Amino acid sequence: MEIMNRKQIDRLNNIEKEISKIAQEMGLSTTETEFEIVSSRKMIESIAYRFTSNFSHWSFGRDYDKQKTLYEHQGAGIPYETVWNSIPPKAFLVETNPVILNILVMAHVYGHVDFNLENKYMRSAADYMDLAREARNAEKRFREYEREYGLDAYEQTIDSAFSVCWHLPPDLLGDQEDEEAYRERLINLKTERIRGIQKREFHQDKHEIEKLKSEISKLKHKTPPLPVYDILRYVMDHSPKPLEDWQKDILSTIREQTMFFEFQKRCKLLNEGWATYVHLQIMRRLYEKKLITPEEHMEFSSFHAKVTRENPQSLNWYRVGLKLYEDLIYRWNRGMHGKRFRETKDPDKWTTYNRKHNKGIEKIFEVRKNYTDRMAIEEFFDEEFIRDAEIYLWNETVDPQTGEIKQFIAEDDPVRIKQVLKNYFSLYGTPVITIEDGNYNNNRELYLKHEFTGQELNPMMESGALENLYYLWGKPIHLETVEIDRNKFGEPAGIRKLLHSWDGKKHSIEKF
Repeated sequence: MEIMNRKQIDRLNNIEKEISKIAQEMGLSTTETEFEIVSSRKMIESIAYRFTSNFSHWSFGRDYDKQKTLYEHQGAGIPYETVWNSIPPKAFLVETNPVILNILVMAHVYGHVDFNLENKYMRSAADYMDLAREARNAEKRFREYEREYGLDAYEQTIDSAFSVCWHLPPDLLGDQEDEEAYRERLINLKTERIRGIQKREFHQDKHEIEKLKSEISKLKHKTPPLPVYDILRYVMDHSPKPLEDWQKDILSTIREQTMFFEFQKRCKLLNEGWATYVHLQIMRRLYEKKLITPEEHMEFSSFHAKVTRENPQSLNWYRVGLKLYEDLIYRWNRGMHGKRFRETKDPDKWTTYNRKHNKGIEKIFEVRKNYTDRMAIEEFFDEEFIRDAEIYLWNETVDPQTGEIKQFIAEDDPVRIKQVLKNYFSLYGTPVITIEDGNYNNNRELYLKHEFTGQELNPMMESGALENLYYLWGKPIHLETVEIDRNKFGEPAGIRKLLHSWDGKKHSIEKF
């Protein structure tokens, strides 16, 4: 593969200036964005290590080898784009990619930059936006930790943090109160409730007063006062081990990086769809201005088609996100929304209805500003859109004669598909586990509870997580979960509660 020459790089610089102008004409928010031309190896490293530079861990090396194998042997090519929502935004262009592909990447990145600047959930990640620089600093600090405290302790601390770091509060925008302040607020609320009852002239419920007093007494000593979703933060703040300062630094760094990516994860479909919509408009304008040739435009169209093609193995964020914005433009331009549209009796309303509202562009800018993926799916993924976008649930089977793996549509009912999508985009595959008691058995043991949503925990991952938590906590770990009872045909016939414990030496499971 040929590396871009000076003339081609100068052309990219000039076109980037034009892309910025077009983006502003479209009403997009822009800021100075750093584009760096890098080797394919550097691009793969940045994906595996999450940032341009980060601390070392064996899992990053594993991910690097996986990406490298895909690139070299399976024709996967260099990833479509990589942009960091940092200050300023930073993106990579691969030196061996065709010039038109790098132009496309720049146009796509401008879409991401606008989304990250305007979407209120991505703006809430501002406290974590300087993590690219912090990751470089962490690389230096962590290297010293590994040298001073040994590879085993270093990697065990990171392994333990990684095993629970994605268990975060459902509402990332909510205030995360200090435990003592939260305890005091709960006690005050219950105290005011008692005073309110005592002020009644009649119908003073003494039983309720005694119950509230008992709850207040328990709150004074209970940790946490209410169930906690943010497992890593609680362990970091309350571990009786105790944790050393260097370990707390590692846990804090990993939690902050996880929060940074969690905001992005919850808007991934809308963000990628927006960037894809933006690059389509920008590339069309570049072609009209004769800044790209007809041959290059055809090459761009080929790249775009590959990126937005249906993928039976997973939801294609680019494809479905783009279709959503295109559908919103179509419907809001024609007034195909709201009570009046829903109550229209015309059986052909989807093809004939047009009140010429021309609010489509306004609507997609509103969605990109105020919505997460979960909100968009709830509101806009109706039966018509799911059918038109050809969203299915796929499964695979193995041909007994050839051994070939074949995909097939396992579910095409839009109602069921929407429910599956809502469930996934609520939890993103992460089971809901809360810390119920940090002083279980009055011995500083840790008691967690799994909120059953229809799927059992993976036994191997469950056991590993308990062992990792024990390493950080230093006391027995208990997890309340469930197992599904099945009949002789393997069908679910009920659930049974389990208490899975790890005391540092052996696992025990109590059924109740």
